[in-house]
Amino acid sequence: MREKEPWVSIVNRKSVGRLKKPLMTRSLLIAITVSFAAFVPEGATADVESLLADLNGKPPAERVKALTEGAKREGVVYYYGSTTVNDNQGLVNGFNSHYPFVEVRYTRLGGASIANKVINEYRGGVFNADVITMRGTFIPELVSKKVICRYKSPMMPFLRKGFADTEGYLSSLYATGYTVVFNTFRVNPAEVPKAYTDLLHPRWKGRIVMDSEDYDWFAGMIDLMGENGATGLLKRLVTEQAMKLRRNHTLITQLVAAGEHDLLIDGYVHEAVGYKRQGAPIDFVFMNPTIVKPPNAIAVTSKAPHPHAAALLVDYYLSKEAHEIMAHKQSRWTTRADVKWITEPGTGIHAVSSFEWGRRYNQLIELFKKIAGHT
Repeated sequence: MREKEPWVSIVNRKSVGRLKKPLMTRSLLIAITVSFAAFVPEGATADVESLLADLNGKPPAERVKALTEGAKREGVVYYYGSTTVNDNQGLVNGFNSHYPFVEVRYTRLGGASIANKVINEYRGGVFNADVITMRGTFIPELVSKKVICRYKSPMMPFLRKGFADTEGYLSSLYATGYTVVFNTFRVNPAEVPKAYTDLLHPRWKGRIVMDSEDYDWFAGMIDLMGENGATGLLKRLVTEQAMKLRRNHTLITQLVAAGEHDLLIDGYVHEAVGYKRQGAPIDFVFMNPTIVKPPNAIAVTSKAPHPHAAALLVDYYLSKEAHEIMAHKQSRWTTRADVKWITEPGTGIHAVSSFEWGRRYNQLIELFKKIAGHT
């Protein structure tokens, strides 16, 4: 929680006491108003988007100098994100190796909680956050409510196709790829499916599982197969194949490793890689194309109190150095084209669109629940 601004100390109570009572209230209000205005954080009422656009128009060296000098004055950046504290700290350490004069104050929340928090703060006229990261499907709503601004970081041209928009609202950090995870004791290599439709084989009846709220996987299937094809497949998996529906990918992956299920159809790549490295009896295979969840996006808020520090933080999080940390130390599928993933799928990639599905997400959820049989 940010400390309250010390505007009360500015009011000279002794001199106010000499005034007549009718004038004291008015004088006190004037003093408070003037003093409060003097302590509004830099950038809170300024047009952050215009400021950053003007800075981007400067030559690179001049731009960095202006951002650095501004960030030194600000001294802090407030950041709401959904990345684990440990993973984020690795990036903060990298950022502070370049900008030790900026304190990063990180608040970790779930994606929906971040969106709700910042929207409610803006509705109440409170502008705390400078930078936010969350799943990209929340971006359309934040754009419509004018919570985030356009910021075209110089790092954006290095991002892979499909992981940034042309306007500057969406810049992605990393995404989660889907893979089919199976128990190596219970599934022979020759049996491993090569396509999702192979899961309709009688061999898999009652032996497969998926997350009961995997709307992103379903969105990707609709993109690839059309709505009729995707809904038809999901319905057959539930009714004909008696597919189990459970919650929490991590837990389900553990249950597959324990042999409770033969195969998880919507596993997360980084979890499959992690458990396999630990010696769990699992392996995984990629479908072609590999579906990738809407990426984790980073954005500057439209009334960021510390816009210079915010821009520096976003630039660093989109840098090659930061993406190498995420890719090589955290097994992330990062979004820079010049950073290789530890586990390359060797297939085509289909990234689920944040903007397209963000606007239709409620409809997607209802359709999935209707087919999966839980409302």
